[in-house]
Amino acid sequence: MDVSIVVTAFNYARYIDECLDSCLGQKNADLEYEVIVVDDGSTDETSVLLAQRSDTRLRVLRIENSGIELASNLGFAAASGRFIVRVDADDALAPDYLARVSPMLELECGFFYTDYTVIDDNSVTLEEVRLPRFDSAEIMARGDFLATGTLYRADLLHSLGGYATQTRNSGLENYELILKLIDSGVKGTHVAAPLFQYRRHSTNMSASRKASIIDYGRALFERNGWGTFCTNQYHPYKLVLPATVA
Repeated sequence: MDVSIVVTAFNYARYIDECLDSCLGQKNADLEYEVIVVDDGSTDETSVLLAQRSDTRLRVLRIENSGIELASNLGFAAASGRFIVRVDADDALAPDYLARVSPMLELECGFFYTDYTVIDDNSVTLEEVRLPRFDSAEIMARGDFLATGTLYRADLLHSLGGYATQTRNSGLENYELILKLIDSGVKGTHVAAPLFQYRRHSTNMSASRKASIIDYGRALFERNGWGTFCTNQYHPYKLVLPATVA
């Protein structure tokens, strides 16, 4: 198996079909791939919609609600691909995602990330985001790193045990993983094409959620000796940190 696509879902019945259609509808890909959905205890119609799916490339795992970190790690552990990409259930892959990343998979790097399109609740395009070439200092200053569309070498992901689980729904689980890889000398590669859709909606970052994410980021950087937690123009939520620390 070349690539495992891990979809994490919690009460996203409104978007799950669009997400899975994008994952299972990859065009012109010369890669063997599977799609693993982890339903993190959804209480809406997610499980009903998943039960209606019939595709040999699709596996569905359901657990009691445990948070994004544990749900993702379950999917990572079940994956059989040499590479793993996580896709949030409210996001979607471009039809040529696998075809575009395929020629780059033999490069000596640990992860791949692409440009992306921001969409709203109704899948209307809001903007296209172009990211810079890999620069560890820039990523350390970005303040976040989207999970959807980030393709990892599975052996590296497994060696770290997946996402840190000491804080449930930290909001920075993927960024923390990226920083740990960079800190250990792993390099990434930027794929200069908008190859996934990131959905921006009201539940992405409420005021209380923003405060907890900032607190976690500051503690994370202090704990690992990475300097001061900050953000730059490539932060996915355009988050600007307060000028002073309380």
